[in-house]
Amino acid sequence: MMNERLLQFIQYKTGGRQAEFASLMGWSPQYLHKMLKDGGIGIRPIVSLLEKFPELNARWLLLGEGAMLNTGADTVKRHLLKLLELEKYMPVMTPDELRQLEDGQTDFGLEALTRWDALLAERDKAINDRFEAAYKRQEELCRQPKAKK
Repeated sequence: MMNERLLQFIQYKTGGRQAEFASLMGWSPQYLHKMLKDGGIGIRPIVSLLEKFPELNARWLLLGEGAMLNTGADTVKRHLLKLLELEKYMPVMTPDELRQLEDGQTDFGLEALTRWDALLAERDKAINDRFEAAYKRQEELCRQPKAKK
């Protein structure tokens, strides 16, 4: 069961110290205890685990398939895929955010992604507005009668 696999991962990560693991996750010890006891681990805790510990093999945690830990190549591949996802936001990132990205951070959170999406939409609208204005000017010039020589 998944709660047994989570216990194995806690053993690996903190030597079985559940309170320490709960603290690492930002959970209360009671919350972790309830998950482990009931066996009902929801999607949000699973996503949090996989985000916090990229070395944790999701197939192993969810299905019991494969090894507990991903190989180094898997971790690097996921990191590169995340960088490729974030590349489109680089034109609207602050210098500090770009430095964080340069330092290897790829988890910026939903708030940053939402802000960047809004900034990209504003940027795209401004570009489209300029193209439309230039197109209209060109149309007007084409409609003007040509001067006779």
